[in-house]
Amino acid sequence: MRLQKALLYTLFVALLFGQGVAVIHGDEHEVTIIAGTSEESLLDSTVTEAKISFSLLFNEAIEKTNERFILEVYETNEQLQSQLLAGELDAVFTNTIHYLQVKDHLNPNGSYVVQHGPSVKPKYYLLTKKSSGIERVDQLSGKRIAIPQGYAVGELFLDVLLMRHGLPKSDRFFSEVRMTSDSNSSVINLFFESVDAALVLDYAYDVATELNLQMKKQLGVIEVSQPLVHQVVSVRSDFSQQRIDGLEPYVLNMHNTPKLHETMKTFRITAMKKVKENTLAEVQQLISEYRRLSSKSESP
Repeated sequence: MRLQKALLYTLFVALLFGQGVAVIHGDEHEVTIIAGTSEESLLDSTVTEAKISFSLLFNEAIEKTNERFILEVYETNEQLQSQLLAGELDAVFTNTIHYLQVKDHLNPNGSYVVQHGPSVKPKYYLLTKKSSGIERVDQLSGKRIAIPQGYAVGELFLDVLLMRHGLPKSDRFFSEVRMTSDSNSSVINLFFESVDAALVLDYAYDVATELNLQMKKQLGVIEVSQPLVHQVVSVRSDFSQQRIDGLEPYVLNMHNTPKLHETMKTFRITAMKKVKENTLAEVQQLISEYRRLSSKSESP
């Protein structure tokens, strides 16, 4: 997987310099769409990989239009939000929780779920090693857990799960919350017992256990979340409907484009799906439950 990404990076640089700087500046009729994301929202991807995949996928998908994307990556969601409110960004690529926080500044007609894996709403798995004898969440008190970067929705689920059982939130419940660079690293940390539990998306667990059958034999799923959307990309509120109508058919059909299939597969992007009225309902309900349980636990 890392080798494939490195090869794509080499190809991207070669194309960029081989074609001049049209990707950045374009011709006189080309319109640049500046999209932003944050390191906090990147899922199973480094900053460099995110920029490459975004440029390769989106610009290839919309090559027949006069629009071009570039991606700016900020350290935090707070910085990303600041740039959006300042009018410096045309679109944001962020986790669902942050999207809901800034949705009043975004255009609901131009909002799309970033699908990873076979389902637009994957589930989060809480894993333990079968040999540990840990089969209930309360048995993880004072233990170590691995959570990949970009798992904001998963972390929300975990905190709600703990509070449902009358337990403290994760930062006080576990002795260590180890943030890993990607989902596979969290699974490997658990497999080799450097942590006692791991939180990963269902498709990440499936991929890991398909590649290593011993993992499937030795790891157990002790809790499963409801189906939850974890990433959204959206244009800002004043982005015209005409531009959305021009771009949307290409964005929604990129997974049907043969030459984009391998790139999407490499970066674990399955498809882009339109955000509809109830698409994010489960995450909204989880946020509401988190607030209710937090308020209850803080009451004297």
